[in-house]
Amino acid sequence: MLSLSACSSKIYFTQAIRDQYKLTPEELKGIQFYLSDEIILRRGETNENQKSTEDGKLIVQSGKNIEQLVFKPNTEGGVEQVVDSKGMTVAFEEGAGNYLVFSSARNRNGLYTLQAMTWENGRGKVSYGDDVWYSAPGSEGAALMFKMKSIRKLRVNEKVAKGRKVR
Repeated sequence: MLSLSACSSKIYFTQAIRDQYKLTPEELKGIQFYLSDEIILRRGETNENQKSTEDGKLIVQSGKNIEQLVFKPNTEGGVEQVVDSKGMTVAFEEGAGNYLVFSSARNRNGLYTLQAMTWENGRGKVSYGDDVWYSAPGSEGAALMFKMKSIRKLRVNEKVAKGRKVR
């Protein structure tokens, strides 16, 4: 008799899990990761002041164009490159350089959280694609999650006693 039980749910990816199972770069690239929380990246360009005269008045126009990239919770991603024993790049969309860096280095709980070149007031300066972006406050807590299936096998060899008659 063979009994199988399996359990699969999303859990946080931690340094302890990576170390316990001695996950290789190839194995990490085969895992489907998910974002725990929303990440918002922003970048902007300031337009130079434009001036003109109208009805005897000097009109000065200035502005700023903001581009925003949003990664919703549970967005699927895959490892592009293993950086070192505590970090890796994860892509959530196609395109050269379209990845974010996650590592357990900044987190005392060992969670793989979003990394940045610098952090200031909860905003991280990150490279994404060919540009520099700034994460919105709150994005620093975004961590990687994955599904782990634990399969337990129980094999029971059963023998049925035929019985014994007394004579």
